Amino acid sequence: MFRPRSDAIRVGQDSLLIPAKNGNTFVPGNILRFEVERNVGFGDLANSYLEFEVDIGVPGQTANATQPAMMIDPQAGASNLIERLTIRSQGVILEELAGYSLYANVHYAATGTEGNVNKRSVLEGCAKSRLIQDNPYIGQNAAITPATAPAGTSGLNTAALSWKYLKRKVAIPLLGGIFTNPRAFPLVAMPLEVEIIMNDAIKCLRLCELAEEVTCDDTGGAGAQDFVNITNRSQFNSIGGGTTETPQTPLQGEGLLNSVKNFPFRVGQSVRLAGAGSLVAGDYTIAAIEQYSVAHGTAGDRNKIRVQFTGNIDGALAATGVTMHSVEANGNPLAAHGNLGYSITQPRLVIQKVVPPPAEIQAITRAIAKGAFSQDIVSWTEINNAIPASQTASTNIIATDLTRVKSILSVPTTQSVDTVLNSNSLQGLYLDADRYIYQINNKLVPDRRVSLVREQFPTLRATAVDEVDRPYKLGNYHSGYHLYEAEKALRSANINVAELGFLTKNNSEDQAERDGSWFVGRSLASGVGSSQNLVAKSVLLYLDYRTTSTMVKLLHNFLVHIRTLTVGMDGTAVYY
Repeated sequence: MFRPRSDAIRVGQDSLLIPAKNGNTFVPGNILRFEVERNVGFGDLANSYLEFEVDIGVPGQTANATQPAMMIDPQAGASNLIERLTIRSQGVILEELAGYSLYANVHYAATGTEGNVNKRSVLEGCAKSRLIQDNPYIGQNAAITPATAPAGTSGLNTAALSWKYLKRKVAIPLLGGIFTNPRAFPLVAMPLEVEIIMNDAIKCLRLCELAEEVTCDDTGGAGAQDFVNITNRSQFNSIGGGTTETPQTPLQGEGLLNSVKNFPFRVGQSVRLAGAGSLVAGDYTIAAIEQYSVAHGTAGDRNKIRVQFTGNIDGALAATGVTMHSVEANGNPLAAHGNLGYSITQPRLVIQKVVPPPAEIQAITRAIAKGAFSQDIVSWTEINNAIPASQTASTNIIATDLTRVKSILSVPTTQSVDTVLNSNSLQGLYLDADRYIYQINNKLVPDRRVSLVREQFPTLRATAVDEVDRPYKLGNYHSGYHLYEAEKALRSANINVAELGFLTKNNSEDQAERDGSWFVGRSLASGVGSSQNLVAKSVLLYLDYRTTSTMVKLLHNFLVHIRTLTVGMDGTAVYY
């Protein structure tokens, strides 16, 4: 067999690190600005990325040491820190990507293969769960030796031995059209100004799992005490469970087994105690975290975790139903926690530079001089609609004036208060939706309403011991029609769908234990390069909810469309 001659051209490659022009440290609400100058030449922007270091906590705030275990929302990681991305060239706005973090969560959820999640956990500050052992922003507790009679002097008795926040370096790709375009971008003709608005901290930070509430034993009632015992030590990933003492005298070559490695509390942290009996409910500061040994005098307390506080927590009688919490009941931080926040330092925009052969450079330069050079990108525009709490049959007018729309992704969120217990502003929510249909240019599409009711199956008999119910009986799965429409909309939006299970993980209202990013959508393009002209055409979404849905909603409509960037003697122009 003969080998045909390759028509590929050889290009040189290089990387440039461009620092932010307006500072080195940024906090929520700040604006980062990068300037990509003409002297870069041609850029491979699809392989370029943004890198910086993330530190959870308000810079210089003393109360940071009292705050609970938190992380950036794990699904999209550090991409959640971007609220809006704007790209300009010579004063012309090429892209203005509002709702960036919300769109990023849809994108990351739809492409969340195991390989992608593993890569994102290493590079982008994502995580597989909200457990403290998966938290990339926290170092874990030191190993402790169980004590026969712990009294605040053993185990974790200083803040240095407890978990602490780490400054984590991340590298995130930028979404949108320009930074996902596989073609070489002529920065020599269109220099870029990249502007990033940082997201609010309360929208991005999530409390670690198991840190919201821990059940404690009842106090003895033999007088006031300044500690609580926790029976379920195995819940925090200690080997041996709650009945066997973790060995602390390892053989040569072995390491210490850490019985409190994943305990999501630390010395110096302010916590809230609730309960009944003689408990004095309120906020307390942890002084030590210890473990009873197997030689402890009270057999019922052996191997338990002992959390000691800086003051007494009850009176002379027993305290019952004691629970330890990291935040207030409504999700707000405790008074001693101060303000929640984060900071990023040393932001760098890493541009991959390509050096085409001289003949190619001359051809592109001649095309630019003639005003005949253009590039198509796939970008999005966000249009919002508010849905009142009392309205179950909503009619949402999507005002658009775009000539080449490929897909519409409508992502509903609740306007409930953001706390570290929810992701209201980051993830689309099901919120007991009933059905939907679009009307485009006075035509209903698809040809019948799409049902959004979860599949429900009657319980034929009680579940036996050690028997696992079939997942479809749990009522968490949509009909296939919605999944079919969602996949078409995602693929038309240039999102390489890997799985659709994220549409069913997100269950109902404000739940702390939720994942995914729910949405409804409509594909307007049947193939690569195809689109639909929506200029002077009506676009409406009829989205109905059940009567149980009583929260105020905000509908984010992302219109994914094609933009043409041109450059000539008169400068840069955008057509969309």
